[in-house]
Amino acid sequence: MMRSRQRTRGVGAFTVIVFIVFAVLVANFFLTVGKDYLQYFTVRSVVTDVAAAPGAAERTDRQLWSEIDRRFSINSVYELKAPEIISFAEDGGGRFMLLEYEVRRNFFANLDLVAKFNRRDKLAP
Repeated sequence: MMRSRQRTRGVGAFTVIVFIVFAVLVANFFLTVGKDYLQYFTVRSVVTDVAAAPGAAERTDRQLWSEIDRRFSINSVYELKAPEIISFAEDGGGRFMLLEYEVRRNFFANLDLVAKFNRRDKLAP
């Protein structure tokens, strides 16, 4: 049996390529999902502020949507429109604003990432 005098040292080229591809996919995932979550934090802030404004419960749906769309424009949220993602409901506890939407982004080839966002805020009297 003949032994090779040269031993393999370090990581091979194939392993390095696999690590690089994996790092690129992970970075792509976090950048894709990260920007959607940053947008959600902005949307959540706008919706919470409008719901907490005095007299919000007495305003019409159209007035509230208009205020939210104005604030979306100020905060550079152009992809979302208030009437499409916000609805209103009433129950014994008062009037509520319901935020529901999903974002679907292409991740890699034919794989999509879907993020669903839901929030319920009570409108201030």
